[in-house]
Amino acid sequence: MEFKLSQKIGLFLGPIAAIILCILPSGIPGLAPIGVKALALTLWMVIWWVTSALPIWVTALLPIAGSIVLNLAGMEVTEEGVNAYGSYAAPVTMMCLGVFVLGAVIEKWNLHRRIALSIINMVGGRPSMIVFGFGLATAVISMFMSNTTAVAMLLPIAIALISQLGLTKKDGFSVGLILIVAYAASIGGMATLIGSGTNLSAVGLIKELTGISMSFTDWLIIGLPFTIVLLPLATLLICKMFKVGQTDLGDTKVIREELKALGKMSKGEKISTVYLLVAILGFALNDQVARLLPFISNEGFAIVLLVASFVIPVNWKKGEFLMDSKTALEKTSWSTFILLGGALTLGGIFKNAGIAAWIAEGLGFLASWPPILIIIFLCVVVAILTEVVSNFVVVAAFLPAISGLAVTIGMNPMFLMMAVSLSASFAFMLPTGTPPNALVFGSGYIEMKDLMKGGFVVKVLGIVIFPVIMYAVAAPLSPLF
Repeated sequence: MEFKLSQKIGLFLGPIAAIILCILPSGIPGLAPIGVKALALTLWMVIWWVTSALPIWVTALLPIAGSIVLNLAGMEVTEEGVNAYGSYAAPVTMMCLGVFVLGAVIEKWNLHRRIALSIINMVGGRPSMIVFGFGLATAVISMFMSNTTAVAMLLPIAIALISQLGLTKKDGFSVGLILIVAYAASIGGMATLIGSGTNLSAVGLIKELTGISMSFTDWLIIGLPFTIVLLPLATLLICKMFKVGQTDLGDTKVIREELKALGKMSKGEKISTVYLLVAILGFALNDQVARLLPFISNEGFAIVLLVASFVIPVNWKKGEFLMDSKTALEKTSWSTFILLGGALTLGGIFKNAGIAAWIAEGLGFLASWPPILIIIFLCVVVAILTEVVSNFVVVAAFLPAISGLAVTIGMNPMFLMMAVSLSASFAFMLPTGTPPNALVFGSGYIEMKDLMKGGFVVKVLGIVIFPVIMYAVAAPLSPLF
């Protein structure tokens, strides 16, 4: 892969900018010396992340490596240094590991494909309903697996259908179908705590910054209504924009043929179905279970599931179990695991070094704004940034500052932090915004103008309905508000 000029510039600009910030003669007004160093480290990380100077997970290790260079590292928080190690093994990173293996189990036994094809087959043969069926299937899969995996599975099926119907990228149905697969992956990933690594990162940072522990149910109360409302509306708009209903589809038997080709459920598929249901119920009822067994947390349950997958037999005589080491290692996104640790560490540095409070003072002008306008303002800013900067980076950089802002203006921090957390998934316009966008753009069935046109509308829709969901659904139902 070619090492671009922007990467070369970023590689040197990151540490140089950090060092310059550290040696400013007068420092930074309002920030203690440790805060200046921590801000320099943050600037270094953001430059490397934005320019992709190094792999994103390598940059996530800068809280350790960079803080040593800047004389900021320490095992404990003191006047001289901050803890740059502990968050890489934080409970939420362990939960992330368990979630990866859960997804690997579903994928190993091909359960996700059966679920997706069954959903698509149920919706009927009308063009708009087929598009909605693909969107629904993608969203459901992405609630429990990586958004990228969901798209990688549904996209070939969508392309096969388009090919069987003899359509091209000039047909509205083709464009709408391919676009909804990408958008539904991001929309579905917002629904559950385990639907996206960004969600896990947000929950870890929220706990680090405010001490509030969000359970699977806490997130579901906010995220699921948002997905339920946004997905059909986004599908409707995409179908209208690209005139999906005007396409004559003819025979759509390819879906039925794909489903029939799967045959009867194998023993491994049946066991993995039970395994998935137990996982969903365990996460959803964690609050109730915790009253009887207070030592079982979401994170602990995820690791129990991980270990259990290696001892549940599918074929005892052959020594075949629900999960094996090779598959687990291959399907686990170790880069995401490290990235999550780096994001949590950066959030802790923001808080402990006083940067969050310093930024909050600078945003004090928002105190005179109505709360709903503050939420919309944050949604717009984050939704724009997330097109060019990783969702992880946006959440890691914004949440600590937003936590301090909420204290300054006297507003419940959960309103603002959830606004940032979910808006970070509004990357619908550019291939660089999220891997699902890149995958569908690379299919050759959509052009940049299609992605930007559809993405802009869905992004605006998300920003508009977010405060409605927050105030009309989440706030009345969730104790966090």
